Amino acid sequence: MRLLFLIFSLLFQPSIAEEPVKQGEFLGGKYVEVLPDWFKTTFMDFSEDLEDATDENRHVMIYFHQNGCPYCAKLVEDNFYDKDLVAKLKKNFDVIETNMWGDRDITDWKGREFTEKEFSAFMKVQFTPTIIFLSAKGDIVLRVNGYQSIDKLDSMLDYVSSKQYLKQTYARYSNSFKKDIVGKLNASNLFDPAPHLLTRSERFPARENLAVFFEEPNCTECDTFHQTLMRLEQTKDLLKSMQVVQFNALSDEKLITPDGRRITAKDWYDELNLNYKPAIVFFDKNGQEVIRKDAFFKAYHFHGIMTYVLSGAYKHQPNFQRYLEEKSDKLREQGVTVDIWK
Repeated sequence: MRLLFLIFSLLFQPSIAEEPVKQGEFLGGKYVEVLPDWFKTTFMDFSEDLEDATDENRHVMIYFHQNGCPYCAKLVEDNFYDKDLVAKLKKNFDVIETNMWGDRDITDWKGREFTEKEFSAFMKVQFTPTIIFLSAKGDIVLRVNGYQSIDKLDSMLDYVSSKQYLKQTYARYSNSFKKDIVGKLNASNLFDPAPHLLTRSERFPARENLAVFFEEPNCTECDTFHQTLMRLEQTKDLLKSMQVVQFNALSDEKLITPDGRRITAKDWYDELNLNYKPAIVFFDKNGQEVIRKDAFFKAYHFHGIMTYVLSGAYKHQPNFQRYLEEKSDKLREQGVTVDIWK
């Protein structure tokens, strides 16, 4: 009788309302209140800006940013206040800023009209900062997808201002300065052994997505990447769900690309217009490039890039920044603190 009474009491006692989940914090965002006063004042008609720059034997440099972006803040606070770098920028470039999500009207160098956010989408801007350098003819001579160090950006400015783009790609140019090219790459048991036959297509899809690492010997950034991000369990778990290969971007190692072509590692790195090491290019099961990591990123963005690929989110959300924003909001709704500068 006591047992029946206890069961009856439990079944019919007033329910206790569940407490709502406390929203997770959002950390790591950083705002730049004032941009450098040496940026060009413009009516956002890039054809006029290009004509002005050409008359002065300068290049137009378009800088895409967004509010709260810590990588943009680092670029402004570190690079754009470095004395030597700023001197080169003032001498040889007209720097124009545009907000990735802005609503100002823009006319590009071919007379096409956009808002800032439409122009960013048209230019397929996936990361901020993104920097585009234009020739006098309006050709994009160098594109930088993400934050680059002061030294790397300094080299890029020299490449563009000296018009080396008329002779060679930036990859060839930067590699020509590297002297210590002999040595081993950082090892990982996640990397598939050679030979690398990476062919895949819509007709003959692979079982897994593909992550192609391009590195080089005696590379400080590569060493740091392997000592930090590659040691994280989340990184390992995500990469275990892909086919992962590693190439020496300076080598003549032969391979077959996802679209079935024979090429060397250094020529493929060059052909892909990559600017950074370690660079990682992600391909889907059909052999189409999805996205690339070609700059400095911390863990939150790096893992976001991989989940963007693995989840298939790129199929319905072409903009990585929107995807990451939606992902962050969902995590915070679950009470998880999001730190985008972690």
